Amino acid sequence: MAGKDFGGVMKFRDSSGRNVSLRGTFTVNPATRTIEGLVNQDGSPDRIATPAAPRADINFADKNVDLAAMMGDARCDVTINEEWTGVIHLFTAAFYTGDPASNRVNGEVTGVGIMAESYRKLG
Repeated sequence: MAGKDFGGVMKFRDSSGRNVSLRGTFTVNPATRTIEGLVNQDGSPDRIATPAAPRADINFADKNVDLAAMMGDARCDVTINEEWTGVIHLFTAAFYTGDPASNRVNGEVTGVGIMAESYRKLG
């Protein structure tokens, strides 16, 4: 199904055994560098490459997740499985980043990301 299909059920699990219920947005930044374009005084274009690490932003349901503990976790492997599309995202030696915020009206946690040593997409 992958290719032109998106969405469906997505399952998140890290190697410490944590499962979170993803909600809404899951955004992947797979590149290991960012590129910035600039223009010289003679009008010619150049670019600057800056090293980057693979990362993702996740929103999830606040279902008994100790956010303070999560942010201090040791590095772990993270797997996100898109059941409907058959795509699997593998983040190796990942850690949690950001400033988590829990919306107490709808129970959604935002502001959490993962950053990893490497990223691989299967399917």
